[in-house]
This record gives sequence, C-alpha cells and structure tokens, in this order.
Amino acid sequence: MAKTKWIIETNTLTIYPKRNLRIVGLVFFILFLGFIYFLSSQMGSYSLVTKLSYSGILLMIPLLIVLMAESKLIFNGTDRKLYKKIGFLPVGSIPFDNIAAVTPYEVFGGGYSYSLFKKSNRHGKGLAVSSGYSKVTDPNLIQFQNEVLPKIDELVFANAPVIPKQTIYDFEFFKEEGGVYQLKQQKIGGVIVGLIMIGITVAILLNPSFMADENAFKRILVTYFPLIIGLAFFYMIFSSVKFDKNQQKLIHSTFGGRRVKEYAFEDIIRFQIVRKTTNLIYSGTEVNAEIYLPSKDKMHVMSLKSFIGTKKIDRFLDELNTILGRI
Repeated sequence: MAKTKWIIETNTLTIYPKRNLRIVGLVFFILFLGFIYFLSSQMGSYSLVTKLSYSGILLMIPLLIVLMAESKLIFNGTDRKLYKKIGFLPVGSIPFDNIAAVTPYEVFGGGYSYSLFKKSNRHGKGLAVSSGYSKVTDPNLIQFQNEVLPKIDELVFANAPVIPKQTIYDFEFFKEEGGVYQLKQQKIGGVIVGLIMIGITVAILLNPSFMADENAFKRILVTYFPLIIGLAFFYMIFSSVKFDKNQQKLIHSTFGGRRVKEYAFEDIIRFQIVRKTTNLIYSGTEVNAEIYLPSKDKMHVMSLKSFIGTKKIDRFLDELNTILGRI
C-alpha cells in the first residue's frame, strides 16, 4: 500500500500524508458498484431517477475517501505559512511562528505517525504530516525522516528564536524531601473506586442466585471483573515513583514497597507522550519514561502519569527535566 508522498522544491515542501487512502477508496468503489448492481436488480419497479439518486449517494462514500487521499500540506517558505488543502480546495493555514514541533505521535496500542503541533496546544491531537507506521524499519518512514524532516527544519525552524527553559524551584507534581522527589498521587479517589469494585464482587458472591440462569462464562466474567479492576486500583495506590537526586536513580516501588526497581538517571532516554483513544474518542494522554536496561540490552517503557487534557503536560515535563538536571 502506498505510504506518505512528498515533493521537495527550493522554498516549498508539499506532503500528501493520506495517499494510502487511494487504494482504500478504489476497493470501496468496486464493492459499492457491485452493491449498486445488486440493488438495481431488486428495484425493478422504481423509476430511473430514483435508481440514479440511490447510486449517486452510495458512490459519494468512495469518492469522498479518494478526495481525502488528495489532502496535502504545503510548507511555503516565502509566505512562512503552512497551507492545508483537500484536492485544490484550501481548508486553512498555520503561520510558521505558531508551529511548536513536528514529532512522532505515538498511538496507544502501538504504531505512530509524524504530527505537527501548534504552540497553543503542544500535546493535543496535532495535524498528521505522514501516514501511519507500525515498524521503525519501514523504508518509507526512513526516507521520510531523511528527506522531509530536514526540509521542515530548514523552512520552519531554521530562523526561529531559541527560548531556553527555565529551571523550576516550586514543584507542582512532586513532593521533595532531602533531595528525593516523590510523584504526587490522588489516592483517596482510587481507594473509593477500588473498594466499590471489590464490594461489587463480594455482593455477587453473597447472592448465589444472581445470574443463576446464565452460562458459567458470563457469571464468572460479571463476578470477577470488578474484583480485577479493584485490585488494579489498589496496585496503583500502593505504588510510588521517586527520583533520588543523591543516588541519581529513579525508584519504582510496588505492593507497598515489597517490590522495588531502580533505574539510573542516565538510562532514562526520553519521555513518551501517548494519546489514548477509546472507540476513536479521546480518553486521556499518558506520559511514559523510556528507559534503557543495560543488563538486558533492551528498552523498558514505564508509565509515570496520566492527564485528561494537555495544558499541564509541558509543566510536568519541565519538572522532570529539572530533577534530572537536563534544564
């Protein structure tokens, strides 16, 4: 399937991030033609105008998909603006001065695409500037990174002023004590939800007649699923994340400190921003730490904090980088 397409000129970069929809649109077009043929054979008593109306409405779906495949982003270095078009129709523009970054957009469950983020919503939905990729070894992705990203840097960010980050002394997300910064947690709500979930399972077990007429699988699922959710909440409640500046270590404790894992600051490679969706509806943003494990020679991803909304993510990242001495 076709991936991201682009055209690089001296002062202009044109990207077609959805060209893979061409094939999807073609497949839908063939399927809908077959469906229209079948429908026409069953509509013998209807007028020609009615048949054509139904056919036209149905064919609009694959045609819209093909039209979306022609979406393009034009980085115009002369005007210093990004123009968005669907086919030949302009649908908006963004001044280069309002662009914060073009970075990988990681999707909950795996895979990512490159997205553009505005300064007004640095960790929001973003604007896709590439197709989606499931593997970092994808040839089209490697070519995109080698050709397109440098051109975006040249056009958009080459003359942008560098604004240094300020060291933070008053922490909002951490409690500091003797050089140890513990990540704050909202435990009361978790305790209440956990107790409610466990209470549901207990109530069901005390009522043997509940769902007596249902099959065993349904009874087990309804009975023990709330218990699993409740235990998950208590697992989170009795875990802690600490950044010890004295030892230069990230310390992750679970089960009330019975299990402790330590990671050196120097092994924390970066922080991932993962936007979560449920049934295509935004359900929160996670900040994860990507940590290199020297003993196993592999990467480990550790969840640090979840946000509903994106306004405070930059502040959280600045606090993390201040603790790590990277600001």
